[in-house]
Amino acid sequence: MFGASRNSGERISEDEQSEAVEISGGEDAVPPAQATAPDGESNEMRTLFHRVKELEAEINRLRSEVHEQEMLRIREQATLQREKTSFELRVRSGIFLELLTVVDSFGQLTDMGSGEESDSALLQCSRAVLGQLMQMLARNGVRRIPDLVGKPYDSATSQIAQVVLDAVADPGTVVQVLRDGYMLDSRLVRPAMVNVAGAAQGDSPSDREPDK
Repeated sequence: MFGASRNSGERISEDEQSEAVEISGGEDAVPPAQATAPDGESNEMRTLFHRVKELEAEINRLRSEVHEQEMLRIREQATLQREKTSFELRVRSGIFLELLTVVDSFGQLTDMGSGEESDSALLQCSRAVLGQLMQMLARNGVRRIPDLVGKPYDSATSQIAQVVLDAVADPGTVVQVLRDGYMLDSRLVRPAMVNVAGAAQGDSPSDREPDK
């Protein structure tokens, strides 16, 4: 009898355990504390994802600012270089312009003495100094504007000293160079002073006979 009671008690205990397992959702059921974990991890992942996006946007903004600053620096350097080059050319042009007056003086001196039968010591010295000056100008990029006579007048390289009548030359062409012009690379240092052929009086439109 006592044995039957013990067996019955054991069965009740097993039944109670089975009911407890069924109520809890089975042996594989997750405890309540663990059941809420996926939602918490999902929220944390979303927060991290948004933070990564914010950091990426911030990095892109900083990169854009760095690029703009670099381009600004390059433009400023280019502007400074252009201003420096222009300033140097102006200074050099001014110095060479003053030197060209000395060249003109020696040139006139040698031209006046070129018709003499025997060269004087002064003439020989003047020619030597003139040659050295021209070599120095050439080494620094200063060159004389050549071959102006017979070509149309160009205001970019020449100035008109006088308009003269010439029966041979076409109107508007250079017939005489009174003073040489010079260029420093592509920059005009001093324009040439020239005489230009004018139109003959009979060639003016007002003097032409009207058509019959």
